[in-house]
Amino acid sequence: MQHTETAEQHSLPAKFFETLEQEVLLSQDMLAILSEEQKALVNMDMQGLIRLSARKENRLSRIQALDGLLAEMAGALRPDAREKTVRLAALIPLLNPEEGEKLGQYRQKLTGLREEILSRNQINKHFASDVKHYLNDAIHLITSGIADRPIYGLNGLSRKPSLNQPSLLSREV
Repeated sequence: MQHTETAEQHSLPAKFFETLEQEVLLSQDMLAILSEEQKALVNMDMQGLIRLSARKENRLSRIQALDGLLAEMAGALRPDAREKTVRLAALIPLLNPEEGEKLGQYRQKLTGLREEILSRNQINKHFASDVKHYLNDAIHLITSGIADRPIYGLNGLSRKPSLNQPSLLSREV
């Protein structure tokens, strides 16, 4: 009976934990980028925002690649799984206790980091949306007075001739 229990427990390759560690580091880097992005948004630094956007895209693609690699390695451990991707929590009962605990710790770290990334990204998105809304309102307030009082009539002549308004025809002619 003891032999059967050890036969059912699996061991993850060292590359699996290395990949998890890389994913944790990339997620922490993504949080740092999002903090920089928030500062750039507050300072209206467009060049900084463009640079940070490229960095965010790079980190995101690298995280997705690592997710795919982890899914492949986890799928090899559970070939009978019906789902395309195997969740980390589903692997924990299959592992020996030490590796299960280690995997659980990585899972908690990654879950916390992903939630923080989502939260900061939403804050930055809402901040940018609010600023855009305020700028549009300000532009509308500034230009609405001009738009409500057209300078020229339908025939192209100035409605109220004055020296301060432009005219299509010179008054001297």
